[in-house]
Amino acid sequence: MIHTSRLARPTLRRAASATPSLNANTAEFSKQFGFQHLLNSPLPSPALPSIVPRHGKKPTTQLFRRAFRISARLSSWLVALILLYWLARQMQSATGPPYSVTFLSVNVHEYNVAGQGLSPQDAVPILVADAHKNPKWTVSIPRDAEFPLKPSQYADICARSVQIVKQLSPGHTHFHAGSRESQSATGFVDVQEAHDQGLLSMSTIGPVQPDTGAVDDGSKASVESNLKEQTHDKNRDPIVCDKSLTFLMESADAGMGKTLLGLWIAYGLAQEEGRSFFIDDSNWAYGRYATFFSPAPVPTCLPPPAIQRLSCPRQTRHLVVSSSTYQWIFAGLIEPLPPKRDSHMPAARKHRAFSLARIGHDALFYLTGDDASYLSTRLSELDSRTHSQGGCTIGLHVRRGDRRPWEPQYSDSYIPPSSYLSAAQSLLNQHFNPRNITLTHEAATGISASTLLLASDDPDIYTAPEFSSSMSKIDRAQSQIFLASKAALDAALPDPAPVPTSDPAFIKFVEPNVGWEGGFFASIFWGLGNAAEGRRAARGERPERPQETPSEETRRLREYVGRAYLMELKVLAYANGGVVCGVSSFGCRLLGVMRGWTDVEKGERWKNVDAGYGGWVGLVEGD
Repeated sequence: MIHTSRLARPTLRRAASATPSLNANTAEFSKQFGFQHLLNSPLPSPALPSIVPRHGKKPTTQLFRRAFRISARLSSWLVALILLYWLARQMQSATGPPYSVTFLSVNVHEYNVAGQGLSPQDAVPILVADAHKNPKWTVSIPRDAEFPLKPSQYADICARSVQIVKQLSPGHTHFHAGSRESQSATGFVDVQEAHDQGLLSMSTIGPVQPDTGAVDDGSKASVESNLKEQTHDKNRDPIVCDKSLTFLMESADAGMGKTLLGLWIAYGLAQEEGRSFFIDDSNWAYGRYATFFSPAPVPTCLPPPAIQRLSCPRQTRHLVVSSSTYQWIFAGLIEPLPPKRDSHMPAARKHRAFSLARIGHDALFYLTGDDASYLSTRLSELDSRTHSQGGCTIGLHVRRGDRRPWEPQYSDSYIPPSSYLSAAQSLLNQHFNPRNITLTHEAATGISASTLLLASDDPDIYTAPEFSSSMSKIDRAQSQIFLASKAALDAALPDPAPVPTSDPAFIKFVEPNVGWEGGFFASIFWGLGNAAEGRRAARGERPERPQETPSEETRRLREYVGRAYLMELKVLAYANGGVVCGVSSFGCRLLGVMRGWTDVEKGERWKNVDAGYGGWVGLVEGD
């Protein structure tokens, strides 16, 4: 090899020296550009790649090979990571996932996080994650919570439910927890299903046992006995209802009308959705439901556990409804505030609200005891004394007190008696002279034999000059129980004299008689038998659910007020000539339901004298 190399070099040099000019130019060029080392270097080895690409072939560079190796290595790592993640998920599913629980704090825009098996101490909606880490929500009620919860707590659950759904579904900006249109994509998981899926621990909700307390008489034995009597197999214990609706009679409103209208609508809703219906009267200000009404239809199943009865959302299996949650549960059936003369509610929705209330009325509005016996006698008396003589009866419902009219000119006072009398005269003419022609002798006899049945919460209305000087005969709707003025109370039972004490300097103060002049006021109602409670109510300091049990006297007086109200409604609705009232009062709306949709829709035998609204309305925002 060395010998060959030596022979090659002289050959190259001889080629260069054969042309002196070229050699000189080459030397000069090499000095300028530094190519001398190439001319003096040996020829390339056949084993090394050529500097000049071979003809017809693409070069395979080192950079390309390096990129290929890196890509292959990254792909291997990615496949390994995916495999490890899949194995971890499989192990997690087998051992039970460590679900995180998130619940809304007092500020609904802040969140607190608790670990597995923990839950808030209050009844609140909570965010949970299912086995696939999808966000869901349910409602957690501590197993030691008192049932029923306070109305404000049920309202709080609904308000927070709206917030939590907005978090899960940002597009639902106008979501109502009770709207049927928003029920499909809320991510809600019912309490029992949440427990079955491991989203709520057993230590949180306790064992699932049926609840048989605080339903009507509150006796577990009596409830089970009534249910067994309705089953074919007397030895088989009733099962827990699959779906239910429990209506709470408890209300912050002193009047009975709002509660009664909500009760009727709730019953109709339960029938529409196939829910068993229960009534809870354990905290009703008027006492026991059975004091006023015949027993409601008894379901053939037991009520669910207290922790499964939720106020929101509407699609929960076991729903609780109270006056504090109307705006969510009856969403779409409530008129906006303030009401306008021309209703903004579509006629179909208004008719649906009316129909639901009518279902509840037909099933539940049956008075009981002495009141039912009195009404039977009273209605027979009206038939024999008026209807059989060719006359008709017109009902007048005059609400005063703390219920102001919607008509702007009377919003700070009351609708005058002359408006009621004018509407009553229109109903008489419509009954006896529908074609508005010359009055016949028969029609004139019928009008003179007719009677106006007057019912009012203000005892002074019965002696108002407009009514006392009217040409028509006016009679009380019922005289079994009625609200008295202070003058009447003093005449029957004078104010007691101050009671002297052992110390002559001190005299024990005795509360004077308090009458109902001006009508029904909440402070007077809450002060029945307990004047101090009435003063607290007047100052807005009455607690939501007082700790002390009402005295026997308080309970009895409140029952009298409720019984009088219900009997008056029953008599006024019976009037064959129609009824006149102001729709701003709940009594007027109830009378519309009792009269029927035909009378309400056409306004022929149900006259509204409150010009602030043009027709019948059920529930209104802010009532």
